[in-house]
Amino acid sequence: MAREHIITALDLGSHKIRVGTLLVGEDLKVIGFGESLSRGIRRGQIIDSKEAIESIREAVEIASKSGNVKITRLSVGLSGPHFKLMNSHGSIAVSRADGEISVDDVNRVLDSARTIPLPSNREIIHTIPVSYTIDGIDKAKDPIGMKGVRLEVDSILVLGSTPVLRSVRKAIHDAGLELENIVYSPLAVSRAVLTKKQRELGVAVVDIGVGTTGVSIWEESELKHAGVVPVGSGSITNDMAVGLKVAHEVSERIKLEHACCISSNVSRREQVILADWTNNDAVIPKWELARIVEARVSEIFELINDEIKKSGKPNLPAGVVLTGGGVKMNGLMELARKKLKLNIEIGRAREIKTDFSELFSPETATLAGILLYENDNELVKKDRPKTTMESLPGSGLWPKIKEWFSELIP
Repeated sequence: MAREHIITALDLGSHKIRVGTLLVGEDLKVIGFGESLSRGIRRGQIIDSKEAIESIREAVEIASKSGNVKITRLSVGLSGPHFKLMNSHGSIAVSRADGEISVDDVNRVLDSARTIPLPSNREIIHTIPVSYTIDGIDKAKDPIGMKGVRLEVDSILVLGSTPVLRSVRKAIHDAGLELENIVYSPLAVSRAVLTKKQRELGVAVVDIGVGTTGVSIWEESELKHAGVVPVGSGSITNDMAVGLKVAHEVSERIKLEHACCISSNVSRREQVILADWTNNDAVIPKWELARIVEARVSEIFELINDEIKKSGKPNLPAGVVLTGGGVKMNGLMELARKKLKLNIEIGRAREIKTDFSELFSPETATLAGILLYENDNELVKKDRPKTTMESLPGSGLWPKIKEWFSELIP
């Protein structure tokens, strides 16, 4: 199949590396999917390039075979504590004598918003236009074709760590692939799991990964806050491994089968027999295991609550949407409601069509979101001449100006 007809996305997780291919267009059909165990990656950073490259190649090969396509280029989703958000403002004089605002004017005002002093170890990944102003008065979602003398934009810049991004770019190159774009994962997962109404009312998306937990806050269809909690479901596995004195792999299997986040929900008569997994014949009361899990998950939700408070939006009418591999534990929803005191729901990809049932799981929502995000961008390119955002190689884009963020201006 011709390369220009498909989009390929790569989700670099700390537990799994996932690759998907989607046919460009309105049908949102995912035709290929592959995953591999994540080796050499921790908390969104490559710590062993050789292992990371092999993991990427393995997932790409599986996705290529399943979709019967040759994968040569892809977009990668990244998150982690090295990403930061910054508000920025740009202002230019409209170039045409008749005052009509052109694509070039939009390019220039976005360039103006990006023209800020940055530390040498930071680079701009996304420029998110929040609102345009014409002559200091008129607000516009899309100013092209309108008339005025001066065009301004209020925007959000997503900044990444240059050393971290450099290592990702090199790993993808060394895996024999071209990098199309870098996408900030909290934007991608929100694209996959949120409805337009949720983004308007006010909602938090909480992506519980293995190494970190991402938190993004939306209100009036704008990204208001994004943060990363430096603990995830892997911390629960580690706690259990220490408490039960078992290997990490064994602890993960016990967690998946027996973990409960509410110790009071577990009968004191229930037991976990370690001999089922190890040579140790010890018998552990299941409620004691639940106490270990509950303590760590409670801490995670307390940190999530801190991030919500930092946003200045503690009252979220649409509540919290939980996604990621860590949301599947028994009792987690109940504990989330107790700790966050908000409506809670599980987030899954809403719009895609595919025969791969894995893509409707909370843990693959980020991959689905990257595919949707990049497909949106391709559709916008067809509707409009190339803008500066779309021409930045490997920069990540803010593509769906007209539709996804259709209510940016109240």
